[in-house]
Amino acid sequence: MKCKITAAVLAAAGLTVCTAAAASAAMQICYDGATHWYNGAIYSLYVNGNKIESPMEPIIFNDHALVPVREIFEECGATVEYTGETQCVEIEYNGSYIRMYINDNYAYVNGEKQPIPDNVVPKLINKPGGETKTMVPVRFISETVGMDVEFDGEQGRIDITSDAASEATPETDTAVTEAPAAETTVTDTAVAQTASNITDITYNMVSETSVKITVTCDGPVSGRYSHFTLDDPERVVVDFAGMGFLTGESTINIGADGISEIRTGSDSERARIVLDVEGLVGYSVTEASAASVEITAEVSGSSDAGGSAAQEQQPSAADEQAQSGGTESIVAGAVSDAYKTGIVAASAEDSQKVIMLDAGHGGEDPGAIGNLGGTAINEKDLTLAITYKVKDILESNGYKTSMTRTGDTLPSLTERPAQANAEGCALFVSIHINSAEAESANGTEVYWSEENNGNEYGITSEEFAVNVLDSMIKYTGATDRGVKMANWAVTRRSEMPAILVEVGFISNSAELQAMCDDDYQNKVAKGIAEGIIDSLHKVELP
Repeated sequence: MKCKITAAVLAAAGLTVCTAAAASAAMQICYDGATHWYNGAIYSLYVNGNKIESPMEPIIFNDHALVPVREIFEECGATVEYTGETQCVEIEYNGSYIRMYINDNYAYVNGEKQPIPDNVVPKLINKPGGETKTMVPVRFISETVGMDVEFDGEQGRIDITSDAASEATPETDTAVTEAPAAETTVTDTAVAQTASNITDITYNMVSETSVKITVTCDGPVSGRYSHFTLDDPERVVVDFAGMGFLTGESTINIGADGISEIRTGSDSERARIVLDVEGLVGYSVTEASAASVEITAEVSGSSDAGGSAAQEQQPSAADEQAQSGGTESIVAGAVSDAYKTGIVAASAEDSQKVIMLDAGHGGEDPGAIGNLGGTAINEKDLTLAITYKVKDILESNGYKTSMTRTGDTLPSLTERPAQANAEGCALFVSIHINSAEAESANGTEVYWSEENNGNEYGITSEEFAVNVLDSMIKYTGATDRGVKMANWAVTRRSEMPAILVEVGFISNSAELQAMCDDDYQNKVAKGIAEGIIDSLHKVELP
């Protein structure tokens, strides 16, 4: 059963008429700070004919299909930004700027407030231990953005086609589409042919805190450009539809106080100029002539970038933990000396084996979210705090460690094991915090991957998991939930023995209180460290 979804179809009949033959599955998914069982349809996703692999497949949520927004728009050449502090998703697509917020049923398209169809709000959803994705209702893609959406229930797939890919010939509003053939006569409605390239970019510092940038093109540019600002970091963005750069992409260093550089980039739909600033006061984009545009920007001039750079060069553990955005109780400090003792010191051989420590989630992905006395606690902050303590214990006893993230960043589930593989690590440990719908769920469990359980390193991942879990329970006294097999991305992609630790349940108020306590974190860290050392002795690097 295959059906094309239009706004009228969606409004009249919802999605259930097209999902009857879709495959269904039972799996755990996490959203709104809790873990839920999902027993519904799961779809394959195709964008412009290309199959999209995502950590979260399209699912049915409250009788409406949700799809991962980043994979769809980036496949269409768009830019997607997410700001964790405000839970804001920003999309630049086909000359439009779209902004929406998690759990908010309004979107802002080019500044105009529009309701998201069916009152289905964007959600942050992930599988336990997997990457969190921003999921939006597919009707939003169809109705608000204008892409074509087709459901094929028999094949269990959703096909999304962007307007640029679906139009065989240019329409009258060709200002944001591909230029017509060279022999086509240029008219008022075919401005896309009036200029093909940006030929020159120059700048002039008008004052210590303001800059004027002149962009010259090889033809008239009226109606060809759009502009907006982005935050975190601050930048002014100017897009030129259907154009490229005659001399290629480049970066122009300015180095002024609060005005750092001009960057350029292009794809099949646009040429982009980005001005990196700090403390932006205001900006303007105007036509200087028929074939040139002037970009002016003024900053406050109060940038403290120099001090920040110095901190980034040599951050302490406490500094980097504080940057992660956690509460004061989570990042209470380094491990006390009492927890560094009683550990077997590294032998000369073991001191050369690198242990990769992976703090789960980070950046725009908070992981599971708990509530402690009215304060939201993010999994990403707890994992980073504990990971630093494990690092401190190991290094104090002569062991060598590396970390996949040292602050509030979000390495992908591919990058984390890839880093461990590239560094030739002996062991890989990913640290997470569990969540469940039932608040009574509690205890510690450790996962290993069946796809990575060989004995090439002298010890299997399963044996490694047993050592770490036993040691953690010895120090914390937590409920022993056992060693379990699950093919998490970070463990199965690691070449060395690899495990994923679920310290406790953020959804359990008593365990959350404990995991935010500095002394309990020390016990967790010592248990993990000791389990690592017990396993490292057996590792024989290939």
